[in-house]
Amino acid sequence: MTPRERLNRAFKCREVDRMPIRLWGVDPMFPDRKDWSLLYELTEKYDLEIIRSWSPTKDEQPELHHKEGIEEKILPEKGFREITTIIYTPKGPLESIYLAPLSGAPGYVVKHFVESPSDARKWLSIPDAELPKVESYFDLERKTGDRAMLMVGVDEAMYMVQRLMGSEIFGYWLYDERELLKEMIERAYSKIEKLVKHYLFYKLGDAYGWVGPELCIPPLASVRDFYEFVVKYDRKIIDLVHDAGKLTWIHCHGDMKPVINGFIEMGLDCLNPVEPPPVGKITLAQAKEICKDKMCLEGGIEDGAFYTKKQDEIREITIETIKQGKPGGGFILCPTSSPNTAASLPAYVIENYRIFVETAVSMRNY
Repeated sequence: MTPRERLNRAFKCREVDRMPIRLWGVDPMFPDRKDWSLLYELTEKYDLEIIRSWSPTKDEQPELHHKEGIEEKILPEKGFREITTIIYTPKGPLESIYLAPLSGAPGYVVKHFVESPSDARKWLSIPDAELPKVESYFDLERKTGDRAMLMVGVDEAMYMVQRLMGSEIFGYWLYDERELLKEMIERAYSKIEKLVKHYLFYKLGDAYGWVGPELCIPPLASVRDFYEFVVKYDRKIIDLVHDAGKLTWIHCHGDMKPVINGFIEMGLDCLNPVEPPPVGKITLAQAKEICKDKMCLEGGIEDGAFYTKKQDEIREITIETIKQGKPGGGFILCPTSSPNTAASLPAYVIENYRIFVETAVSMRNY
């Protein structure tokens, strides 16, 4: 089987010749980081599976019906670059401030766009943009062939809204501004629905994928919130994608025990990253039993292990994860995150990735 065929069959919980193995975020076609050179080499040497994501290029994005501005200034004494983004809406400006470490490490938001109901009304007043062009997809498809599964990246309704305000305000608004939150999520969903229908019209992708449901699961939100603000809307997108003969993938960190059946009920094809205890409260083997022949699972190896475990421990963790996930198929072995959690990967972390890959390859055949 080709990697593309293997992933398609794994998503459908069908029999495959060997267990798919993926280094999430590592794609030799786009070698963006010099410190990942060994990871690119391992991917090619062992013909590891690749899920190659597509979204419109900057040139393909439509012109907005509103103005936006970005201001940047360096704060050398604090080691940050301060990025202020202003959205000029019909009801007034919205502003966010992001601090990006000069080291290249991940940054954080210090001021969100939406911090009050009046801010929410400003966001709701923004007119929808036109739909993007899609020519770059077909170029990527030609270059990819059967080497990778092509995934169209789309947004998620709840997450689009949550990002505007952050987890603290979102958590309070689940109680204090629930109706306003619903209105915003409905508006977000309508934008995504139009975009997905646009992409499906052009028959783009093997699969459609999105991230974000982790922001609306326990302990921050309740299971009721998850069903009302995630399952309700994601199921509609999944139905659209399935009606077009395509597949779906969702990334959701956290404890899957209270919500895994919700993902099955929405008809999801592949759930990522299925974090092991103590992050999750169910083992991979238990999750496999719940999802048997209904939903593929991808993940199983905690990203933090590559930074905190010794080489022998990585080998043992890999072997145990494969023992739990491989039997019966419907499983893709993968770390729970891409390796971009460090500005530069230490040598011992890269070596741990090598041990993970070579151990997994030695056990992948069915």
